[in-house]
Amino acid sequence: MDCGILLERDILYPTDIKNEPGSIHLQVLSPDKNSKVPVVIEPKSEHSPLKYIDAIIRIIQSDIFDRVFIDIKKDVDIYVRATAGTAGEFAGYTQNKVYFSDGRFIMDEGVNQ
Repeated sequence: MDCGILLERDILYPTDIKNEPGSIHLQVLSPDKNSKVPVVIEPKSEHSPLKYIDAIIRIIQSDIFDRVFIDIKKDVDIYVRATAGTAGEFAGYTQNKVYFSDGRFIMDEGVNQ
């Protein structure tokens, strides 16, 4: 299938600071050749989405994928774009892949693209 954008949305998520939510830009792409739905997360605030990935995934699952009966743990590939605010330990990578394994979400070392 074509890798077109099906949905774009900005989403707020909770952080450790009560009145300072994190913000991401989300792109849901067309399913790939393995029938997985690629999702690209790009940070819009100073907070690292990788630190709050569990909360972000819960929000994405309930707000978007529950409506179309897609299980984010089985049917979605998640990529988090590194920016100046999130680089540091992830320097040299443009994206970090997040996947579900052994009952929790794990971040891949990085995907150069």
